[in-house]
Amino acid sequence: MGEPICPFSATLLTDDFGCRNAAGIVRRGGAEIACTSEAAHARCLRLFQQLKENALPAFGVADDLLQMPHSVQVKIQYGGLLGLQRITSPAVVPISAVEDIDQLVSSAAEQFSTLDDIPFSELCEDMTGYRLPRRRQRE
Repeated sequence: MGEPICPFSATLLTDDFGCRNAAGIVRRGGAEIACTSEAAHARCLRLFQQLKENALPAFGVADDLLQMPHSVQVKIQYGGLLGLQRITSPAVVPISAVEDIDQLVSSAAEQFSTLDDIPFSELCEDMTGYRLPRRRQRE
């Protein structure tokens, strides 16, 4: 029960994104993604907190698990990482996935000196504008 759960697990559970530190675990409530690196987990958790702090006012919701829609959490995860990829690699053609979340977060921390120095205001539009894929219709 002590595995550190990835703060970007929604992106990993669907196999849309990848991370070299991701390890799938199965619990009674379903599958989750644990992080195999304490340092990477701390870095990603810090980034996710910063993304949430900057995005929630734009979504008009409070950081309350009972009131915040799950879709907002997912948009912050997907949109935040895609936006971070966009600002750290502007010459790269926009893509809809991140190959290695840990590598992206590490390079962003290096590029901006610290995670706190990332221009989060530039990522808000990526998060609020992210479109969730439609659910497949049952046949």
